[in-house]
Amino acid sequence: MIDRRQFLVSASALAASALSPVMAASAAPRPWPLPPQHRRVPTDVGGLGYSRMDDYAWFQPKDWHAVLRAPDSLDAPVKAAVKLENDYTDAMLAPSKPLQKELIARMEALDALSGAPVEIRSGDFLYYQRTPPGSDYPVYLRRPVKGGPEQVLLDVGLEAKGKKHYKLGWIAPKHSLDGRLFVWAADRTGAGIFSVFVRDIASGEMLVSDITNGHSGYTLSPDGRYLYWIGRSDKGRPSTVYRREIGKPGDTLIYEEKDPAFFIALRTTAAGGHVVIKMFNGDMTEVRLVPMDRPTATPLLVEPRTDGLRYDVDEWNGQLLVLTDADGAIDFKLMTASAASPGKANWKPFVEHQPGRFISAVHPFAGYLVREEWRDALPRLVVMAPDGKEREIAFDETAYAISVPPDQGGNAPTMAFSYQSPRSPRAAFTLDLASAKFAPAGAPVVSKAYDRERYEVRRFSAKAEDGALVPITVLMRKGQKLDGSAPLFLYGYGSYGATIDAEFSPSAIALVEQGWIHAIAHVRGGAERGTEWWRSVLKQGKKKTFTDFITCAEHLIGERYTSKGRIVAHGFSAGGLLMGAIYTMRPDLWAGVIAQMPFLDVLTTIEHYENHPLGTTSFPFWGDPRVPEDHAYMATYSPYDHLRKAAYPSLLALGGLADDRVGFWEPLKFAVKARSLSTAGNPILSRTLLDAGHMGDPGATAQRAQQASFMGFAVWSVGKRWGDVLQRPTAA
Repeated sequence: MIDRRQFLVSASALAASALSPVMAASAAPRPWPLPPQHRRVPTDVGGLGYSRMDDYAWFQPKDWHAVLRAPDSLDAPVKAAVKLENDYTDAMLAPSKPLQKELIARMEALDALSGAPVEIRSGDFLYYQRTPPGSDYPVYLRRPVKGGPEQVLLDVGLEAKGKKHYKLGWIAPKHSLDGRLFVWAADRTGAGIFSVFVRDIASGEMLVSDITNGHSGYTLSPDGRYLYWIGRSDKGRPSTVYRREIGKPGDTLIYEEKDPAFFIALRTTAAGGHVVIKMFNGDMTEVRLVPMDRPTATPLLVEPRTDGLRYDVDEWNGQLLVLTDADGAIDFKLMTASAASPGKANWKPFVEHQPGRFISAVHPFAGYLVREEWRDALPRLVVMAPDGKEREIAFDETAYAISVPPDQGGNAPTMAFSYQSPRSPRAAFTLDLASAKFAPAGAPVVSKAYDRERYEVRRFSAKAEDGALVPITVLMRKGQKLDGSAPLFLYGYGSYGATIDAEFSPSAIALVEQGWIHAIAHVRGGAERGTEWWRSVLKQGKKKTFTDFITCAEHLIGERYTSKGRIVAHGFSAGGLLMGAIYTMRPDLWAGVIAQMPFLDVLTTIEHYENHPLGTTSFPFWGDPRVPEDHAYMATYSPYDHLRKAAYPSLLALGGLADDRVGFWEPLKFAVKARSLSTAGNPILSRTLLDAGHMGDPGATAQRAQQASFMGFAVWSVGKRWGDVLQRPTAA
């Protein structure tokens, strides 16, 4: 499968060494616990010849990489500061605990509405996953197509039992095409350091368990003889590709990436003819192929990396299939080539480029080709026969999300996918490729406790200053009075070309049931309106992401969905950068802002790129700090550097001690600095997860609890309920 969607990654920060803090309680009387105050130690954190003072640089550990591997090794002064901040946040949110408990119960009930699992057909088996009742983790299973008992391939809950942290990798577990082996990767610290495992399905024997420094990516040869996996450098970057013959010790290095600006991805083509090694950043890609009739051959270069050229490769009906933006095809086109001569000079047109039709993924089957496309900010499926005839799969809701899982067998007569919308729980469907008709894969879940007709989904656009139409997806109760009185929860991301799908969210439904309106701002930086929608905000265009979000908020206010000061904004990772920017640019609009694992200290992070796992991979997106114009532009929005005396709204900034994407000290020191400068008296909170990385605490229970704490914070912020908290000074 070819998939153009980007990994969701964001940068993190480096600062100066830690010093011992002095804690003191504020003398100003407050109706809630007194926040901790931390010693200010002015430190020059500038790099690349720039000078910039930071009072809270000491929050960064002396040896960040050591803390990633062993969070317990955190410097004692920083650990003390983290505990004080966490205790303060817990005390401030404690009165919302009854509400949080109610919301968690509602989310659990809504989670149970998901229907039959999505079953992918591969060879003689149907592969799927199911989360047992009361479990935090899925179980991966399969059963014969012709009938028979199901087999457990991986019980994630069993693997996680007794461990502080256990989370599967970004790449879903895979089976070999011959059905013999099962492979997965797990992060056991939260720091993005993955162990790779291979199990023999029939015997249950663990064939590989000694790979402990992977970077999540892996694949198997179709016959299960070889494992290919991505190694991690000492700076945490994907840097190598290894081959291991299953059952034999040692690994063979087959590719090494010398440029730290590139990510690496691995997969096996749908037909099983090649292993694909893909190197990519925001500007260009390069693909190498390992032919599976010669699995130990040197990887074959398809087309050398070239500025502005992006492409990916699969195979269909005996030839290579190339998805590319070559020659101005900004929303991508399909070309064909032979495996013997795969270079660009030999690419032949197959599906022409159409501006505004963004081809995001391609799924090859023996007789048909399925394209995933985005048009007018909505996803679509198109089934194409070998003779070129096409049939589009239509969906009738205003906004929705579809998902096609990878690794479906190339000879399967059907394709599995899921469908959902903000008011419709996720359901599995089977698409018959010959007829282009789809049907539910199982009986829908019917519950008296939930009726989708009680809710309404709307899709409309806000007009930006430059004329761009920014899509907004709204979920609300049917019949909701639009008089400006409703509180509104507004989510945004806007980076890396990652589309924000209009999915069913139990937390959103639970909040709407509290009288809220839930909205998604599909700002520039995502790919909802095609490639230009995200490439237009690269480097010196980034502030359009922030102004788009503000435009969406103002449009919702103008249309009386809410009013100024009744919006709580939420963003994660690079979306946390968005939160920091809108917090400093327009503090008057928000009742509260939730910045989850947020990239906030842009200048310090990017000036010290050499010691960061993302390295120069961030340059195509944010800019090259060595270029004066790029550096000057970043300085115009870097949230930490733009905090000033202002009436700031409530803030909840969340970090993770083992986060290798965004240093936990970024949200920590942003909150502390904002608190010291705010003239409004609204609570400014930070929380650092002690055993988690960028993706937070693992498991469904922990994720529901986190969402409930966000909603409790939101309700308290809009209702100005902080006075309900008893005055109880935080211990020094």
